[in-house]
Amino acid sequence: MSFRKFLLTSLAAVLPLAANAQTRTPRRTPAPTSAQRPAARQPTPAAGRTTPAAAQGGVNLSATDMALVVEGLGLPTEARAQLASSAEERKAFARDIRQMLATAEEAKANGYLARPELKLQTELARAFVIAQAYFKQRQGAGASDPAQVVTPAEIDALFNEPTTGPQFEAFVQDYTKNGPGRGAPISEEQRKELRGHYGRVMVAMRKGVAAGLERDRKTQLVIMLQQARLLASAYSKELEPRYRATDAEIDAYIAAHPELDSKASRAKIEGLLARVRAGEDFAKLADEFTEDPSGKGKGGDLGWFGRGMMVKPFEDAAFALKPGEVSGVVESQFGFHIIKLEERRPAGSGEEVHARHILVRFNNAPRNPGSPPMTPRDQARAAVEEEKRNRLFDEIAARRHVQVAEDYQASGTIEVPAAKPGDGGAQTQQPAATPPAAPTQGKTPAARTTPARRAPPKRRP
Repeated sequence: MSFRKFLLTSLAAVLPLAANAQTRTPRRTPAPTSAQRPAARQPTPAAGRTTPAAAQGGVNLSATDMALVVEGLGLPTEARAQLASSAEERKAFARDIRQMLATAEEAKANGYLARPELKLQTELARAFVIAQAYFKQRQGAGASDPAQVVTPAEIDALFNEPTTGPQFEAFVQDYTKNGPGRGAPISEEQRKELRGHYGRVMVAMRKGVAAGLERDRKTQLVIMLQQARLLASAYSKELEPRYRATDAEIDAYIAAHPELDSKASRAKIEGLLARVRAGEDFAKLADEFTEDPSGKGKGGDLGWFGRGMMVKPFEDAAFALKPGEVSGVVESQFGFHIIKLEERRPAGSGEEVHARHILVRFNNAPRNPGSPPMTPRDQARAAVEEEKRNRLFDEIAARRHVQVAEDYQASGTIEVPAAKPGDGGAQTQQPAATPPAAPTQGKTPAARTTPARRAPPKRRP
């Protein structure tokens, strides 16, 4: 699996949505990561501020920190077992985090924390992380109802403070713009619900700070990881052109990886197309040559299908044919196809077609399980861009003095005592109230070998 992908999706907690869980039962803190190693006797910084060392760059995650990261992420059992059993996976995971942190440090150096929207989101997310830790603590102490942790009267008192109204309005505007509705107006009922979530989080955050949770290492790691995710997400847009693959780079990569060269497969399908057009029986050729096992013995018959059931290149070609017509060579992420349309018929508000096909797969290695199908050229592009992206992020990490331990524990429970007052703390920049995606890296997936069903395929060879 791509641990970075899991890392990012696991951190996509929009403040009001995550807070909604606390109207029922507080959940486990989302996802720790990256924290700057605190300087000795350095006071914990206030919200939206960085320590002097942080401002200069220099992030160092120890083996203990990384163990807390794995524990705090709440990884699925299978993923955690994979990390625990494979030093290579732990190393790759550490590199993912190092690159994310480095990109975040670069964003800070370029003034991203001064942007009003990011400033608001980091403040909201800091509040959420501390509030969630406080709810978890109180639940562990026996609180079974959120109202035992934050009462309605405390929420009302918060909204009676003169600064709360404008702060809440700013939150609502950000949520409306960047939340699930992506700009759609919210109803009065939704606004009332958001008020409750916002108030609950803010009151719990204050209580959490008073209880010293801001000095707890896990809490610091969560805040730090959320900050890195937000800033890296925003800054990555500026980096994309620097690692985009050129046609020449893609061609060179394919030349160096013969398994991605599809010339032989194309020549084969073009030869079959010539035989079909010369009058040979399509069904017999499909039985002999198709590389779609579900069509073997059935003349390549795919049966009836409507719009949305096939990948787009295949669908577009099939629906453009008249009964009895044969397509040219059609390339999809599954390979090269020749399609013969048998029949068309109305179906609901649209129509369905009955078709056969001959599939010749790309001459490439099988894809990684769970990865999407890709053409050889797309695989080459992804591989080139991953290599360029890794090189760029590693350069940034070196420049920003970001270090992440690669040998760490990935199973069991790590207990780290909270820092004492005056011992210093991790940086307290926080993550987005909205969930943008940081630059991702993943193993280059190979094409899946299946007929062109879009989602999910009905037949698999």
